[in-house]
Amino acid sequence: MNSPTNWEFFKQDQDKIICVHICTEDLDGIAISINNWWKRRYPNYKIRVVSKNEFEQIKNATELPQQQN
Repeated sequence: MNSPTNWEFFKQDQDKIICVHICTEDLDGIAISINNWWKRRYPNYKIRVVSKNEFEQIKNATELPQQQN
């Protein structure tokens, strides 16, 4: 059985930043998993852990210019 996703990410290609929102109170295992995933999959990017509100603002601000084209 698959466990529920405890984090979500948004990749900003222009700035080479990955914004991560952690959706759980238990940070022990999830922090290690995110760190391993990030270093293997996106080694050239910086990572930022952000709140849910900031995550939504970043995601919406990036998607708006793409929708206008």
